Amino acid sequence: MQSHRFKPRLWVAAAFLAIASLAGTTLSAHAGTAGSDSPEAGLLQQNPQWGQALPPADAPTSMAYDLIVENNDKGYTPRAGECSKEIHARYWTYGPDGKVYPTWHPTRDASGCTFGHEHGDDPRTSELFSTDGWPAFGYTAEVLMESTSESSHRHEDHVGHKVLAVNNQNVIQGDNGTSFFPPQGSTVATCDTLLKFHQGTHSTDAFTNNVHELIFHQRCGQNNGQTAEARFTGMIPNGRPGGFGATDCPGPFGSKFTNVGPAVPADSPSDTRTLGRLITDAACVQAIRDGLTHFEPITGTMIPFDTNDLHEFWFSDVSVNGQGVNFNLQSLWYVLNPSRYYDASQPNRLARQVDLCYQGIRGQYCDQVRQIEQQTGQRIAFDDPRSPFKGTLREYRPGMITLSSNGPTTVYTDVYGRNPSSTPFEGSIEQYFSGSTSTPLYVRGATRDYNRDNVHSPN
Repeated sequence: MQSHRFKPRLWVAAAFLAIASLAGTTLSAHAGTAGSDSPEAGLLQQNPQWGQALPPADAPTSMAYDLIVENNDKGYTPRAGECSKEIHARYWTYGPDGKVYPTWHPTRDASGCTFGHEHGDDPRTSELFSTDGWPAFGYTAEVLMESTSESSHRHEDHVGHKVLAVNNQNVIQGDNGTSFFPPQGSTVATCDTLLKFHQGTHSTDAFTNNVHELIFHQRCGQNNGQTAEARFTGMIPNGRPGGFGATDCPGPFGSKFTNVGPAVPADSPSDTRTLGRLITDAACVQAIRDGLTHFEPITGTMIPFDTNDLHEFWFSDVSVNGQGVNFNLQSLWYVLNPSRYYDASQPNRLARQVDLCYQGIRGQYCDQVRQIEQQTGQRIAFDDPRSPFKGTLREYRPGMITLSSNGPTTVYTDVYGRNPSSTPFEGSIEQYFSGSTSTPLYVRGATRDYNRDNVHSPN
């Protein structure tokens, strides 16, 4: 992967967001190394059965866990040679409700078999792991299921759960995320971030469904000696339900909204403060075919669109206000190599980017695909591990966080962060907020490429 090929796209995103006053949701040039499948020595494992044994026979299980042991499109269906369902089911944790949930696992089991999908960073590498333990994938869906009618349920596929762990990241004074590079300046805070976000980029799900699970923990030590800490779990809306917005190819950002169909759940809240989910569609493909160009400000030249522009931007704006808490988080979740794009002429309106490589589309990714075909005589399918389009190259920006907390550290909200209360209620989730930010803090997160161990779409 040649990271410099993506910088113009990120700069354009930053410039547009500065104009749109969407501070806190742009990308940076900071790049990290891929999360390790091997934990650092001495890190605490809070579930002694993780990866070693199935849960106790009498342990209550969540719907998310049941889905991975059944045969369905939201669970885990191994291919020949991949880890069995039984091995996969050994990677579990207890959720806040005492039920068994699936959780993070490496791409390769200790036995040597691989799973074919990845969940991002190993949470044990986070300095927050001793507090958080293993993330319970699908906990918010379980709360919805137990407290609302069936029309309000939301169950997400297993492979879309992705973890980001970043330790000791400096926050620079005056950084608001609207510049490509962080500004020069003094460090006003140092932050640890551990989060899990659901972002599948292989299916039709996000064409219509705008709410996705976020498990977020961030602790920032500020140069005024105070610590601000937020632990938030919820279903967060990423734009409007029922459709998606336009990317920068052919652009401009958010220039149209494509209505696709009803969202699940039908009562999904709408986010109108951000650009929401921006997903590549057939208009970008046509722009590449037509040789359309766009301005690259780093070199000051016009360059043609290509397969590096078949990407997705997901924006979100999360708030909890009440019970002495004012919390706001503006994030960006960016995937540079999704396997899908939207094409209204295709069955289910789902098309595969790798198929474009056999239609002469220009770009580094398709050059790789065509080279494999020339060497082997084989056509690469969308779910072939050799395909570069698999959703493994991600830029996650926790973004701008603002926190003012002068009440109890523990509050309870519904799954969407609404109706804060000092006491639990039916359908509530426990949240934690402590301290205050002296100024809004922009945390740039990291770039990761998780392409390893035969990972393939769906991922």
